[in-house]
Amino acid sequence: MKMGKIRTLLKSGILLDLYFLKNNKSNLIAMLIWPYLMLGLVVGMGFLFGSPSAFKRNIGLDINPIAYFVASTVVMMASISVMWEVGGNVLFLRWLGILPYVIVAPHRMSITLVLSYVPRYLFFMFIQVVEFLPLLVLLEGVTAGVIKTLIMLLAVTVGMLPLLGFSALFASLLLIVKEESNILNWLNPIVLIFSGALYPTSLMPYWMWLVSRVLPTTYTVELARIIALIGSPQLAPITFLIGILMGLAVVYNILSYMLIGAGEKRAMKRGII
Repeated sequence: MKMGKIRTLLKSGILLDLYFLKNNKSNLIAMLIWPYLMLGLVVGMGFLFGSPSAFKRNIGLDINPIAYFVASTVVMMASISVMWEVGGNVLFLRWLGILPYVIVAPHRMSITLVLSYVPRYLFFMFIQVVEFLPLLVLLEGVTAGVIKTLIMLLAVTVGMLPLLGFSALFASLLLIVKEESNILNWLNPIVLIFSGALYPTSLMPYWMWLVSRVLPTTYTVELARIIALIGSPQLAPITFLIGILMGLAVVYNILSYMLIGAGEKRAMKRGII
């Protein structure tokens, strides 16, 4: 694809979100409140099933549960966003009746779904991660709080790459299968549970641990949680997890590029769009 076309898709995604926020002030307020609502839900669930001392005992480290679940909240928001905006967008386009027009557009549908969404993801994730900076500074101090916020930004940015391909694979499945119900309502929580966003994968049954190894969100969770598990993030584990995420990004994005094209052709042939 030519660079000019890529710029056009990126620009369309940026302008869409800027005008949406400009004309929907209540949505902007909700976006700013959302991260702390999610954190409150996750922490509330944690305290419902156990105490902070029990959590530290199960983890085996003397860590702050709030800092630990801040990382979980960030990854949960990122994962839900990508799954909905890339994978679920096929459903929304179908419900609006414009899916056929998107498929026959000059750009490949996979490219359209991904590139038009990237600016939105980076913009919203930056704002929502930085919102936790005051809380992390309060819990960990200025230096540690800033470092951990930067690591979280790195985690959600690198973690986005394989998750885009993973979500595009899901989009291709929706094109092939005549499915009108919003299956993301139950798929998203399952992905988050297996990824260890709510509880460490090391404490899961072995079969759940095996499933978690193929999910890109698992490594994003682990990368984000490095900031909570150790006082000063070490380069070796961060580099290792980034390497895994980049490898998964190559695999998932190549598969999605091939399969979503096949999904488009099959959907048009069967007339189910």
